[in-house]
Amino acid sequence: MCEEGDPGQAAGDTVMTYAAERGLDIEGSGVYPIALHTAALADIVTTLLRQNAIWARPADKTINGLPWVSAAFLDPSGVRLHRVLLLSRWSEEREKAERCSWGSLGEQSVYELPMTIHICVLGQRRNQKHVGAFSQGYLHPRSRGLRIRKKTGEGFGAAWTKCWREEQDTISRDKWIDAMQEDGVLPDVMLELNCDPPPAKIASEIRLLAEKKLRQIQETTKTPDMNPSSCWWPTPCQFAFGCWNFQAPSQRTGFVPVSLPSPQLMGADIEVLFGRNCGPKCP
Repeated sequence: MCEEGDPGQAAGDTVMTYAAERGLDIEGSGVYPIALHTAALADIVTTLLRQNAIWARPADKTINGLPWVSAAFLDPSGVRLHRVLLLSRWSEEREKAERCSWGSLGEQSVYELPMTIHICVLGQRRNQKHVGAFSQGYLHPRSRGLRIRKKTGEGFGAAWTKCWREEQDTISRDKWIDAMQEDGVLPDVMLELNCDPPPAKIASEIRLLAEKKLRQIQETTKTPDMNPSSCWWPTPCQFAFGCWNFQAPSQRTGFVPVSLPSPQLMGADIEVLFGRNCGPKCP
């Protein structure tokens, strides 16, 4: 985890660096405004997540000699995992899916620890930008004071000016967070879901399933077939653009080659190769 004095600023700077050096996987033009928008989101979300404690990465584990490299974070106490979800909306159906995913149930079964899932609701994406409380607000017609949402739930009048956070040089990140708190928005967009670890018998079965799927990955000698039902939900697959153009990922299409010294198991790897419906199932 970043240990700089301002982790939010560091997160935003990192987004801009990646956008400049590697580009963004978006359709159409306007890369810079989208990069700026995403950097502003990274800044504010990271700041809110890092208000209480600095998480670390849990030590790697092995499953019957095969390495499990965690995608979760570890609480300073060492007895709780943390996971961060960035999504457009939250629902009961999504909660069930995430509880049973490799990123949650798989990690808990390997580490035998409870987990807190931190859910950041960014809002629906329109024209490559997320329309939500983290990135869009309203300016008073005279005082230019910032509001995010009326406590009554009503909309703002036509005289109010809609604004994007990344375009407001005079409104600091901390001032934007204060406006979210004052308007009672944060409880709706920053949620926490506490998950108890599965019973020992279930955890053992999940580890056996993880080992089986890792063996399949290890023995795979050709690119897996396309799985259309898993391309866009619950999150877009990073290979969707290449798949739907029926092109194998390559440096010519913007992919960066990665060489691993040994097979490493992470929930994302399993879900990409076998589809998002392959995750462990709750008892």
